[in-house]
Amino acid sequence: MRTFTHMQLLAVAALALGATQARAEVPTDARERSASPLDAPPPTGPDVRVAPETTVPVDTTPAPSPLATPPAPVVPLTANGSAPSALDTDRFPRPAEDTTNAPRYTYQPAMSRMGAGVLLGGGFEDFTSSSVRDMTGAGGFWNARLVAGTRQIIGLEAAYIGSARSIEALGLGGDARLVSNGAEGAVRGNIPIAVGRSLVEPFVLVGVGWQHYQLTNTTTNTSDVADRDDVMTLPVGTGLEYSYGRFLADARFMYHRTYYNNLMRTGGRLDNISVGGQLGLSF
Repeated sequence: MRTFTHMQLLAVAALALGATQARAEVPTDARERSASPLDAPPPTGPDVRVAPETTVPVDTTPAPSPLATPPAPVVPLTANGSAPSALDTDRFPRPAEDTTNAPRYTYQPAMSRMGAGVLLGGGFEDFTSSSVRDMTGAGGFWNARLVAGTRQIIGLEAAYIGSARSIEALGLGGDARLVSNGAEGAVRGNIPIAVGRSLVEPFVLVGVGWQHYQLTNTTTNTSDVADRDDVMTLPVGTGLEYSYGRFLADARFMYHRTYYNNLMRTGGRLDNISVGGQLGLSF
């Protein structure tokens, strides 16, 4: 009886050993399918069949605001629609200069750099010879002048000049008058001083001219005064000219030296001085 019992125990042990070896040779998946709920859980470890998850870093920088980004500069395009190159820069006008602090008015020549004008005027005139002054009264003169080079150091003048005065002499009518008409040309030396749109110009001049003297308002002449006479004149003078835009004015003092005087049969030169002013237009 005991022998049979020992044989049974040996057979059970052999079966258990064979089952253990068979379980060790079975794959993990098959072992898991045939595992008993009563078996102990197998040791856990990392599953080499699943790839580890990759952690992606999160960018926490805030996105820029559209209002904080300055707009891109506008580039002008050429005729073919492309951006201008270095050779195309001359096709675009330069930006206008800021004239906020610039002078509002600047003196500019009206039509040329030389400067010219037309003047009309008159003034007072009298002879310098005492013998002639005793026979004549104080007179007045009128003139029309064309000036050129008013904005240059050297200028020119051409003028028509007339004058009239009373004359008293034995053998002349009580209303007799001595009238003259003539022309002259002169060279001017100018000192042009520009102030804004204004031009102030001191000047001196010297020239040559001709005057025709004639008695008027008398029917008889038995005096020592000739009816008419032609004299050559040498005008010399100085003055001050002012212009603003096209407006032109001057004041001057003149002395006329005369030659070939034959009006007074008893002798006497017709040299004279004059002071006058003129108004006109510059162009």
